[in-house]
Amino acid sequence: MARRYLALLEGYLPYIRSNLRDWPRLSGSKYHKRDGSQEHAVRQNATVAYGLAVLGRYGRRADSEEIIRDCASLVRYLSATHRANQLATGDGKQWGDQWQSAHWAAYAGKAAWLIWDRLDDNTRQMAARMVIHEADRFNERPPDDGEWKDTKAEENAWNSQAPALATCMFPHHPRAALWDERARLYMMNSFSVRADHRDTTEVDGRPVKDWVTTVCLHDDFTLENHARVHPDYMGAGTLQLRNGLVYLSAARDIPRSCFHHIPDVLQVFKLLVSPQGSSFYVNGQDWWPHRHDVPLAFGGFAGAFLHDADAARMEQDALESLEKLHSRFPDGRAFHPREYNYPNVEEELIARYSELYLTHCFCGDTPPTPRAEFDRRLRGARIFEAGGFVIDRSAERFASFAWVNGAMGLVYPRGDTYFTSPDTSSLLGKITIRNATDSVPQVTTRTARVLDPEQGGFAVAGRFLRCEGKVAQDAAMVSLPSGPVLYIERLTALEDVTLEEAATGTFVILNEDAPPLACNRRILTTAEGTRQVSGLADIPDETFVIAATFADVDGKLVVRTAPAGQMRYLARHAYRSSRLDQELASFYTPGPVSIPAGRTFSERALAAFTSCEGPEAPQPVLRRFGSPLVAVEAAGRLVAVNFGHSTVTLSLFGEQKTLEPFGVAVWMVPQAL
Repeated sequence: MARRYLALLEGYLPYIRSNLRDWPRLSGSKYHKRDGSQEHAVRQNATVAYGLAVLGRYGRRADSEEIIRDCASLVRYLSATHRANQLATGDGKQWGDQWQSAHWAAYAGKAAWLIWDRLDDNTRQMAARMVIHEADRFNERPPDDGEWKDTKAEENAWNSQAPALATCMFPHHPRAALWDERARLYMMNSFSVRADHRDTTEVDGRPVKDWVTTVCLHDDFTLENHARVHPDYMGAGTLQLRNGLVYLSAARDIPRSCFHHIPDVLQVFKLLVSPQGSSFYVNGQDWWPHRHDVPLAFGGFAGAFLHDADAARMEQDALESLEKLHSRFPDGRAFHPREYNYPNVEEELIARYSELYLTHCFCGDTPPTPRAEFDRRLRGARIFEAGGFVIDRSAERFASFAWVNGAMGLVYPRGDTYFTSPDTSSLLGKITIRNATDSVPQVTTRTARVLDPEQGGFAVAGRFLRCEGKVAQDAAMVSLPSGPVLYIERLTALEDVTLEEAATGTFVILNEDAPPLACNRRILTTAEGTRQVSGLADIPDETFVIAATFADVDGKLVVRTAPAGQMRYLARHAYRSSRLDQELASFYTPGPVSIPAGRTFSERALAAFTSCEGPEAPQPVLRRFGSPLVAVEAAGRLVAVNFGHSTVTLSLFGEQKTLEPFGVAVWMVPQAL
């Protein structure tokens, strides 16, 4: 693994060298890509310096001396422009004392430490002042506290990095013991939960409850950032795990505080990682959709430090995908600029490869769990009540439904994150009425349960208010074990409205130009025939309204609807928000249509197949047993949903079941019928 990371680092040299510039204000200084005092300038300079330090120190290249000189020139620039020293960056300001500057200083300081014997005395002094200044910021300041919408887990974790580095770089400094204590304090308050406030378990010399003053995670070890449950920030544990590498570099034992609740979060995180080593974004994704770097780092550090074979599996999967992405570009890059929305994605990968190279040098390689065993171990359904979502994993698919911070349902055939886009409109779709905005679905009533503890499957049902509360969307998603995913929907006007358009039962499908992982085309088959739908293309977006009850996309996703109606396929041909996605709306109603208050104007169901029987499966049949019950028969099951507010009892096929409000019941349909 170390050799693979070193090869990727070496591949980045053309990219790095094309972006290095002499900095005229201080002899022997250079900057990379941007000269400024804010994150997008400082952070990428620091991560590139770190990558060059690792490559120059360990790469054994003929040009190692040049690499080290370039690293030293970046360290000199970064140190001189920190507010602990004298000079300003190109925007006229120094950097430091900022929300994330402890993180930037940690990378710059680690780069300096790796080539310390190659730095001149003046640069060493400036680098030391930079690291010490950032460490001292946290000598008295308490850790941040925050659980909802905007976790403070990552802030506390990255703020631990400057004091951890300072105590290891300068162990004889008068404040070294204080820095060590503060680093541990901030790490203990990164992945913190309510139960920590009562926990008497001793960690690093004191009970957990005496360390922890914050709550940054939900009780089920999920966390929220950017106003959503966000797997990318569940990977924030790597920030404190990096401190483990710093302690090892100083020949010191890794503090137990580096691992506080890391195994607990890791167990949840594993469930949200695809076979391609990227994440299932059950609550949507505001960054780019293929964040292989997060499972790579979390898996790499946890695999090495915790000897976790599942984590090593995640790292291997992510690295294989990244190696394929890198193979597209001669200068070492992994991504085309249209594919990401953070300007320093390449520089962050340089840092990941550097630290994981060193980690594997220290710890060796943990043999990964075999793919089949990994999939078997994670198979099944789980509900995360605090996080507000449910998932169902199997060899055929990953399915999820989230009801907090909006509402959305996702289906990934074979767990393919290059097929399904984590769009927040997934399944519940879009409803447009005159004189109102299509607001984020607001749940007013909701139930969720696992169908079978061993075989998996889940059922979720609820009422979601749409269009500023003027439309009620009663909806249920049922992931059947060894069967299709069902979606049942009823739309009712709560006020007199004019419907302009309803496009629901929506599957948002990626169609990207990223060979060998995505081939820039989809094959759409309906009753109207088969067409090849291009992805990236220099043509206007296209809309296909289809009079059909089934649609087959690449043979991977087959959607069958009941009763008969229209579908719509929206084919975009340009990237937006760092992805190129297209939409299949299984239920499509064009307008304008005037609808009086109280009228139900749509009641439909679909069955989504992700296995080989999909193309041959019969159409689902909508069954009505009187309002408020709606039922659908598909694939040998009958699924009924109670969209009312009173309990209903229903007897079918000799079996009686009670449905609570918004409850779901499933019957096996006798073959004779």
